[in-house]
Amino acid sequence: MKKSKRRGAPPATDAHAAGTDEPVLDATEKVLLAEALRRGEETRDAIEDSLLSFGRWALLHIFGDDAVQALERSRANPVWRELVRRAGGPTLRLNSRMLSVALHIAAYDRRIPDEAWRTLDIGRKELLLPLGDEGRMREAAQRTAAFKLTHRATRDMVGAMLEEDGKARSVRLTGPRLRVRVRKLREAIDGKAFVKKVGRLAKEMDSTSRRQVLRELEALRDAAETLLSKLERKRA
Repeated sequence: MKKSKRRGAPPATDAHAAGTDEPVLDATEKVLLAEALRRGEETRDAIEDSLLSFGRWALLHIFGDDAVQALERSRANPVWRELVRRAGGPTLRLNSRMLSVALHIAAYDRRIPDEAWRTLDIGRKELLLPLGDEGRMREAAQRTAAFKLTHRATRDMVGAMLEEDGKARSVRLTGPRLRVRVRKLREAIDGKAFVKKVGRLAKEMDSTSRRQVLRELEALRDAAETLLSKLERKRA
């Protein structure tokens, strides 16, 4: 007996059949998703606003609005040291990592007068903190903003910058690891949807942003040509 098709099963031409992870939603599910996204963004905004507010308050009232004291000598401050000791406990549910992130971002907001840095959300700013150098953080912020990097892509970029600066443990490079890194880089800027977004953005970008992106793309092209040259030379 011929089996009937499962009712409601997506057609063979949907996103699943195309080999993507994007599910096919019906009208009701799309409305539900839109509401979930809206509420999620509201939650993120509330959390970020609260952390920024606390960090700025701590910088002003605990460290006398001195970013150097907050960044380099926070452990010498008895009030801050006691806050860290209580973090995650019954009198302060906020954990020590969030305390540190709030304070460091507030301090760097004062010390990095750069539009790209100011426009980043807290999550991406946190990912840039390990760089520990204002110049490198400014450079990373500009790249992140110009290319609209995801958190994962931003983390990968910071890891690469730390390796360049000799601050990260060097991981042995193998063929598979190189392939994965190149693939991630390509996927971050490839695809019809992304290219269309860039096309629309190109019509609206100011001259300064355009020059910055063009410089990064030229550097990316030069790096790709260098890698191609080395790999092709070995193959020959």
